[in-house]
Amino acid sequence: MEITGEPGTGKTRLLDELGHMAVARRRVVKRGTALAGPGGACGLFTDAGGGSVDLREAVEAAASAGGLVVLLDNLQWADDQQLAVLDDLLRRPPKAPVLFGLAYRPRQASPRLRALLASAEAGPVHVTRIALGPLARSEAATLLGGDGGDFPALFRESGGNPLYLRLLASARTRGGPGGAGTDAVAARFEAEVTAELARVSATARQVARAAAVVGESFTSELVAGAAGLCELPALAAIDELVGEDLVRPVAAPRSFAFRHPLLRDVVYRSALPGWRVAAHTAVASALTHHQADPAACARHVEHAARPGDHEAVRILVEAAHLMRFRQPDSAVRWLGTALRLLPADAQAQRARLQFRLAQLLGAVGRLRESRELLHTALEVLPREPAGAYAEAVATCALVERSLGRRAESRCLLVNALQGPTARDAGASGVLEFALAGADLAEGRAEDCAARAERGLTEALRHGRRPPAATAHGLLALTGVLTAKVASARAHCASAAGLVDGLLDGQLTEELDAMVWLGWSETMLGRPWAALRHLDRALVLARDSGREVALTHLLVARAYATHMSGRLGEATAAAGEAVETADRCGAEEARCGALAMACRIAVATGDLDGALRAGAAAREHRAAGGGWFGATAARALAEARLAAGDTAACLAVLEEVGGQEMSGPDAWSKVDRFELLTRARLAEGSLDEAARWAERAVAAARPLGLPGRTGLARLALAQVRAAERSDSAYTIAAAAYDGLAAAGQVIDANRARLTGAIALAARGVVRRGVAELAAAQRTFVTCGARPLARSASTERRRIAAQPPQGAAKPALSQLTRRESEVATLVSEGLTNRQIAQRLQVTEKTVQMHLSNAFTKLGVPSRAALASAVVRAALA
Repeated sequence: MEITGEPGTGKTRLLDELGHMAVARRRVVKRGTALAGPGGACGLFTDAGGGSVDLREAVEAAASAGGLVVLLDNLQWADDQQLAVLDDLLRRPPKAPVLFGLAYRPRQASPRLRALLASAEAGPVHVTRIALGPLARSEAATLLGGDGGDFPALFRESGGNPLYLRLLASARTRGGPGGAGTDAVAARFEAEVTAELARVSATARQVARAAAVVGESFTSELVAGAAGLCELPALAAIDELVGEDLVRPVAAPRSFAFRHPLLRDVVYRSALPGWRVAAHTAVASALTHHQADPAACARHVEHAARPGDHEAVRILVEAAHLMRFRQPDSAVRWLGTALRLLPADAQAQRARLQFRLAQLLGAVGRLRESRELLHTALEVLPREPAGAYAEAVATCALVERSLGRRAESRCLLVNALQGPTARDAGASGVLEFALAGADLAEGRAEDCAARAERGLTEALRHGRRPPAATAHGLLALTGVLTAKVASARAHCASAAGLVDGLLDGQLTEELDAMVWLGWSETMLGRPWAALRHLDRALVLARDSGREVALTHLLVARAYATHMSGRLGEATAAAGEAVETADRCGAEEARCGALAMACRIAVATGDLDGALRAGAAAREHRAAGGGWFGATAARALAEARLAAGDTAACLAVLEEVGGQEMSGPDAWSKVDRFELLTRARLAEGSLDEAARWAERAVAAARPLGLPGRTGLARLALAQVRAAERSDSAYTIAAAAYDGLAAAGQVIDANRARLTGAIALAARGVVRRGVAELAAAQRTFVTCGARPLARSASTERRRIAAQPPQGAAKPALSQLTRRESEVATLVSEGLTNRQIAQRLQVTEKTVQMHLSNAFTKLGVPSRAALASAVVRAALA
């Protein structure tokens, strides 16, 4: 069995498994491995005790034992003497059954080894070849325990190599996949690379270390300079390294690269610190002399520069600006180095650099570090030019708000607008636009719109398309919230046109535009368009390390996928949003992520998770009021209603707006009123439910959005179904049409479910059952398990009803306990209250209710209450 593959693809592991299988079958197993390094191959054929073994004797002796398995690893390092022994065995195999498992790296295989294996196949030996390649994406996800978070980047960087995948994952998250086991793997990998390096000449080792200083890819000229050699000896050493597969040629002329960046890291660390500084200095000098790209120079300048070197500071700052999206961690490091190189008396320049570093730290999610640096910079930052100072204040305010310090954020902006900075129109516009975001978070949609209008005017006046896209997106969102739907649609179209025309770099600078656009498109009933924009933005946010923007984008994506019935994707997006917000301390975004996670968990039936997330969102300091407070309250209220606690649901909603619902915006009121309708129906208050349904219809009317109108009609249809009104089906069908047109798949099928129940109540049983079956299939596909169970229960209930015209069962058909439960329902008690009254569990109450529904042929608590009342009056 010939096992080949790149280093780290699992050849040794496969030999181990082969050995376990052999031992399980009572075969004799002999192991051996050739070691890298001078003289290392002499231990190839050794037994478990480390003693030398004559392989021919071992093979012959195994004949009486029933078979022998010989497992030989790293044959690419075997010497000629050992290969001659192996060649003899394969040319003249013994009569005893023997399995040779031979593993090696094909790129490093010697001509002698290749010839040996070729002749073996032509002889009396049967050869099975196994070429190990990279893992498929799904296999890599299994190895790491999931494909969320950094997995796409890890998979791409590893190339699917399982060893590199584990090492990279361990480096990203200490204590993550593999834990201490991965640390042992890393130590073994470093030892193997060190041994490989020991196989080459001293000159080749020096060139390898110089190449590691130059970077992951390198030219012979730069390596020669770093190693202190002429180019010809350097090229000869590179040939030696290529022969050992430590480095490989790449497409660019005269260029080479290490087998993998992880290999280069080990080689780099093997060089002495002082020698590395000298090598970096030589490379920096050569690159600067040839006027190379600042980013190429920066990684050497940061090691070579001395304090007070203004040219080094310039290179580092310019490189950080160029690489802020592609290599944000490097950009942060370079700016930090530039600050350390500045002389103590360069206060103004230091403050400007501190602001740039703080801006980048905030973007990549290091919010507390960003805040500390911004406060330091703002104390000494010159007020002129006013625009630069205003941008610093706006950045500081955004960081404060992200950290949940809403009051501090607003005060910073208001104070700046009252100072001399506000006399500059451009600076004033920057501060006003920053306040617009604060207004939106606090539920002041009208104020937000007014400031966004001024920001849009300023952006258009200066021809700045990215800020104009952000302003259009914000105006689209505020237009929906304030029932100015025609304006919202126009701004949404303008924002979409602008962002679609922006280059990736321009858009990465203005990811807020995609957040506002994504929300607007979803709320306007176009979730598919929102997902197209959000998915593009998510790629950019991940690639550029924009952690705070990533959290907001994930929350928007969770909402769009939740609305469109893709609950698996919604759960993943909300979960990643919570993790990302936790990682970077984005308190405001975390509140929104928890609220969304709560709503999605309700839809999937994870009530414990929903209640935990909802309570955490509601108690969050960022939920102290405004939009975030209302969103968190609505999510927790629905979770408590789903858990059967109607009183707690109503109490939460009472805290944020009261019965008159003065707080929510026009768009959110429809959603809130529909939830209140369900809550009142659950407690048997039919008149109250009807009142809230009518208010939902009234709130939806000025919006003119099919989705909002459909949701309001759904509320009304539920009431009419509970009243056994003939209009219930017609209203539910209209609700379905509107919700389906808006892409609200789950809500649309809730309307279908309500309509089906109404049909069956009118005696149209066959069609009602068909509608229920269609709704159930959709709920199952979406992952909406509670609604799927409801549809199934209704199908069974309808099927159990007597044929039309047959006498309906009277209350006398109920057991004593079922009758007690029905009577308490008619008195308006919740399941929990009934359970406490009767001293039973809520699950028992639910069982009795279900039996009563089936026996009496009623679809809801309200209908059951009406039946009890009618029986009492009869």
